[in-house]
Amino acid sequence: MTPIEIKNKVLEFTRKPLSAVHVAEDDDGRGARLIEAGSAKELKVRWDDLASAEEKSSALRAAPYLVLQWQDGRQVALADVGFAFAPSTANTGPLPDLPATLCFRDFRHLTQGVETLLQEDGREKEALGGILLCIALLDGARAAGLEVSREERRLDGLLRKLEQRGLRLS
Repeated sequence: MTPIEIKNKVLEFTRKPLSAVHVAEDDDGRGARLIEAGSAKELKVRWDDLASAEEKSSALRAAPYLVLQWQDGRQVALADVGFAFAPSTANTGPLPDLPATLCFRDFRHLTQGVETLLQEDGREKEALGGILLCIALLDGARAAGLEVSREERRLDGLLRKLEQRGLRLS
């Protein structure tokens, strides 16, 4: 695909009613900021850095999504949940039942779950599992080019709470 075809595909997709990602084009027309409405997350793109933009659908999601593929191999999907991306287990090692794709909504649900688990005695191992999923999610988001410092601070707070409680793995 040419950069112009990619740009047109992205603009068309993000202008659909109820789109969770909006576009603010650069003044020079060579790129844009993709903005996730739910989190205000931004992803800066240069049209000529993208290799393709392909609309897809899945039995798991009612709405179609647009997969952006960069020349360097990175991928991000623009979906009804906002930005969707592959997690990275580089810092966690393999994780059982790790979904192939995650989003920032998943991060909010996971951290709320960890918070709830930390309020109960004997649930530290489960909380640690949730924290590891969060780490894989944030590493994947970072690798995709998304800013995650706010979420890292939230996760650091949960780790401190887990450390204060002590980790009983038995």
